[in-house]
Amino acid sequence: MFKTLKKAALPVSLGLILSGCGNTINAAPTEAIPTTPATPQSEIAPFLDTAKIAKALGGSMEWRKMEGVAYDPAAKMLYIAVSVIGKGMSDGKGDIQFADNECGGIFAAQLGGDMNAAKITPILVGKPLSEGVCDESAISEPDNIFVDKSGRLWIGEDTGNHANNMLWLYEPKTQTLKRFATVPAGAEVTGLRVADDGTLFMNFQHPNETNPAPYNVGTIGVISGFDGNAGTFNELPIPQGADMGKVLSAAGTYTILGQSGQAMPGSAAALKYGEVRAADGTSMLVCDNPDANMFLPQDANAGTLYTHFECQPGGVTQSELKKVNGTWQTVSAKQLDFSAVGGTWNNCNGSVTPWGTALSSEEYPAETDADWAKAEPAMSQSLGRKANRYDFGRISELTRSASGETQIKKHYAMGQGSWEMALVLPDQKTAYFGDDGTDRGLYKFVADTAGDLSSGTLSIAKLAQVDDPASANGKALNITWVKMGHGVDKNIEQAIRNLD
Repeated sequence: MFKTLKKAALPVSLGLILSGCGNTINAAPTEAIPTTPATPQSEIAPFLDTAKIAKALGGSMEWRKMEGVAYDPAAKMLYIAVSVIGKGMSDGKGDIQFADNECGGIFAAQLGGDMNAAKITPILVGKPLSEGVCDESAISEPDNIFVDKSGRLWIGEDTGNHANNMLWLYEPKTQTLKRFATVPAGAEVTGLRVADDGTLFMNFQHPNETNPAPYNVGTIGVISGFDGNAGTFNELPIPQGADMGKVLSAAGTYTILGQSGQAMPGSAAALKYGEVRAADGTSMLVCDNPDANMFLPQDANAGTLYTHFECQPGGVTQSELKKVNGTWQTVSAKQLDFSAVGGTWNNCNGSVTPWGTALSSEEYPAETDADWAKAEPAMSQSLGRKANRYDFGRISELTRSASGETQIKKHYAMGQGSWEMALVLPDQKTAYFGDDGTDRGLYKFVADTAGDLSSGTLSIAKLAQVDDPASANGKALNITWVKMGHGVDKNIEQAIRNLD
């Protein structure tokens, strides 16, 4: 263990009693769990060792890389992208016993009036042709997803099973799938978002350096001249030859808003997009992985775009945009400072809350001493002080003030995990998110108060497989939600500070 404060931390034995969760279980051995005078270790543990406690409580920890989450409010349908149906999902053991499918799929859950998911079903799956090859007429390893105002599902890929990663449009009513765009060779589709005005944001990260400029570095961009909420198009052909090194779209024009390594306009510190600097001002890296876009419109012709950079240390760029002749342009950009909340890393997908803030998610927290020993030096260098591993793998809320400043709040009550993204539903209380790892779980968080994620109840899904002829693979999963615990940000954060 990297550090234990004897006055605050108590050992968690084989017989850890999670009375605070309303359960009594025999948990696997884990490290000492910090406490505060008001919060015993039984109530803190689920928010620090989330995956371990979820498994100990009987949660179904078999999912393979749960990715984006999207919601159709008209149909009350929740969608979750699962990039690979494999490992624990297809090993013939446990709660999930699907056929292996390395091309992945989209799962859907019809929600009730209480926003509860009681059953989740694969509705669209990829088509494996051979090892490492998926049919290019179907999805492969879906990652980013988004529901537009027409109820259509946009699907972006992160796959090596297609020569080029693709952006698809799926129409649930007709069950039709059409290819809308492709990104340069070596790149994945990121930053997928359709704004209220129909603007279709789409980034790509880590393209091949041998692609022709400007398609050889990570890029933040939009499709101009196409309405992503209602526009129609003829399907884009699969790219061939030189076109494989470019961005292609079936409609509209791809417009670049910023690129990794490029100077950010208006940056007082002369920062570059994706650049991470240490506390002493020295440059540590330039990240080529722009990921999520969270767009907050200010009026019809102005808005703020938060963009993740998925590296370690990571970062979030705040860009102020304006619309000129129907096309968005970047006016100014800056890097957010996460030092007050313990730093940030592996900033992956994200979402916008119903009340107009952005949620940033962090992937792959160090869960062992060995992993933290590798990650800690760079994270401490970026902070200028000793970093604390329990500050990472968190969901942070970004609130923009009228003056353009951004307040950052980490929501420790939502647990620690490899979070691809969390999505808050229209009730402003219920959020769903999955862990983008192997043999991990599906989670639900219900806030105590609408519009306030600082306290609430975290639950893990327990699954029971059933036959379902309407499913894309003939199977579905009934869900029972197992309460893990009730968390309060300030109490959990104080316990973590006891380990600084």
